[in-house]
Amino acid sequence: MLPYSSIGDLATTLLQYLAVIGIVALGCLPSLTVSDFRARIDSWPTDRFPVNYLLLVGVLALGQGVAIAAGWQVLHIGSTQNDPKFRAGRLIAVLIAYPITVLGLGTIGVRLYCWQRSMEQWLTLRTIAGLGVAAGMYIVTLMGAAIVFFIAALFFALPT
Repeated sequence: MLPYSSIGDLATTLLQYLAVIGIVALGCLPSLTVSDFRARIDSWPTDRFPVNYLLLVGVLALGQGVAIAAGWQVLHIGSTQNDPKFRAGRLIAVLIAYPITVLGLGTIGVRLYCWQRSMEQWLTLRTIAGLGVAAGMYIVTLMGAAIVFFIAALFFALPT
């Protein structure tokens, strides 16, 4: 049997992952208003929309986590013993750059895929604009969540 502290640590970690996935899922909701994108999510990779949406959210949440972890190491966002300064501007830059990068690379990838296969270009300028607005709303959602988590962290760090 596992000690109580290990179960508590495991539950806390699981809740943190679920919170991140929930925030990403909330941030992805505006993209469903883009009809061409919604039609693609309805039918690919499975024929079940909820499964496809959860796959999309899972991939984006994993990518967001990797981007933050890589930014933490490469850009030295967090504080250390030698350098106690927390660089919030760099964290905000990583949070903003990720959805813009995903939108840009996704647009280029879909356009090249359709061009190579001689398929109809379903990614029109209107669809790209709609996904751009959805990416902006995703950024706003992440910034709001980051502010809430920052305020919560301040209250938890207060001496009792």
